[in-house]
Amino acid sequence: MINRLVKKHRKLIFFIVILFILFLIPTSRLKPIDGVTGLPLEGYKIKIPATAYILEPFVGVSQYFWRFTDFRFQTLSWLVWIIVLYLFFNLKRKINISERLKGLFKVLISFVLVCFFITLVPLPKYSLQPENPKEILIDLHSHTTCSHEGIASPEENIRWHLAHGFDAWAITDHPRTLEGARRAKEIAKEKYPQAVIITGQEIKCYTGKQGENFLLLGIDEVIDERKYGREIAKIANLIHEKYKGAVIVPHWWRKKFHNLKNLAEAGVDGFEIYTARALGPERSIREAIKDVCQGNNLIMLGSSNWHGWGSASHIWTSTHIADWPKLNKDEREEAILKALRDRKADQFRVILYNRVEPQNRMRYLFEPFIGSFYYFSSLNGSQFLSWIIWSIIFYSLLCLIRERPIFLDLTVIGIALFLFSKGITFLNLWVRYLAYNEILLILGNILLCFGAFLLIIAILPLVHRKLR
Repeated sequence: MINRLVKKHRKLIFFIVILFILFLIPTSRLKPIDGVTGLPLEGYKIKIPATAYILEPFVGVSQYFWRFTDFRFQTLSWLVWIIVLYLFFNLKRKINISERLKGLFKVLISFVLVCFFITLVPLPKYSLQPENPKEILIDLHSHTTCSHEGIASPEENIRWHLAHGFDAWAITDHPRTLEGARRAKEIAKEKYPQAVIITGQEIKCYTGKQGENFLLLGIDEVIDERKYGREIAKIANLIHEKYKGAVIVPHWWRKKFHNLKNLAEAGVDGFEIYTARALGPERSIREAIKDVCQGNNLIMLGSSNWHGWGSASHIWTSTHIADWPKLNKDEREEAILKALRDRKADQFRVILYNRVEPQNRMRYLFEPFIGSFYYFSSLNGSQFLSWIIWSIIFYSLLCLIRERPIFLDLTVIGIALFLFSKGITFLNLWVRYLAYNEILLILGNILLCFGAFLLIIAILPLVHRKLR
């Protein structure tokens, strides 16, 4: 009897055994790390909601993908290896070419759906809590639907930042608008009194396709960067003198057009050294930014660069503001801007919720194996138990679907309806923000078309079985 059960469910047992072996391997857990030194930090606590433990396979996978330092390359590595492994394990199966292609098509559709899930589905969020009450957490680079590629409304921007433990943050939409920050401030005044929002703008000082992005913080009117071209010093002087604001260079490593030293001499107040959802930076680039900042007393920051894609955040910047609890919103905003203007570099600290792993192209070539090893071997007991339970649930559902294919069709219909609803939501948002936004129309139509495609795929087998 036991042998029969083991033989029948050997795939599930094999998967659980592999998970257990990886769980027993001693590797470093996720923990707060100093973004500059790479050393573990004391005095900070990660708050993980109970729902995150319950939904660990969903939350953990999303967190894992959003920690990619080379998102496109690592995602492509996953796709290629999934295809290779599918073809390898089906070599001995005696199926014709059409069946093999049909199976490969299902694999690709499943991969696309996982990508949709990671980027669009809201999940429980980790937050960071400093033990020192005088220390606050800030994010000086985020976006809303008033940016051309943002998919989060101003209110969603507020809720996302509060859920991750941020005390204050800047909304830096682009191009040439402050509408997202203004709307967010109006909403916060009515519904979120604890939210401190700094008005900002992300500009592109380009000539042709060459140039750099800059964050202008603390401004109260739109800056048209086209008037200044590459004259960064003029822009920095304008922000400092007229608006008493600050200028930060975000994700410099994406373009590397201006020399770091020249940017420092032009009057910028600091650099991002980590940015979620922006490729890199490599260690050598972080060291170069670190040297320039320390040599010129400039601020080093870690930012979310959140556009609404994905639920996870693993980067915060902390700073000390005297008498923070006693200050009103305007005073809090001014205190942060003053610390930036005065370049109190020792008051700012970049914090990552991460672990030390190799990050290079060789690792990325084998990302599914190396990434899975580090992820599963770093699970704690509660997360491991969640994986076991969900593995049994998924396996049972697969067995049920194999016996009764109608359940697969109903599942696909449910997914199709979800994509439809998301598509309609994005198109409704686009109508409200069409003066600023481009991506909502494209994404909304993609989701509607993909949902319709899945609906047809699911309904046709039902009709076919009914006719038979």
